[in-house]
Amino acid sequence: MFGLPTVLIRSELSKDVELLVLRHENQVLRWQLGGRPRWGHADRLWFAALSRLIRRCRWAEAFPVTPATILRWAPL
Repeated sequence: MFGLPTVLIRSELSKDVELLVLRHENQVLRWQLGGRPRWGHADRLWFAALSRLIRRCRWAEAFPVTPATILRWAPL
């Protein structure tokens, strides 16, 4: 909650760099797991809810699952 004002006033470049770092970290963690992560029901709902905040053409780069998977998970 306290971090929200900080995120709102940061530059776009700073946000983009943080996203790249987090994506790389996620990739490294997936390699270490040696397999695909299993997403729980709460994870699926979270991804589906977040998918409504960005354009569909950006889903492939933003989410660790395919756009078709997100559409299957999204509540109607």
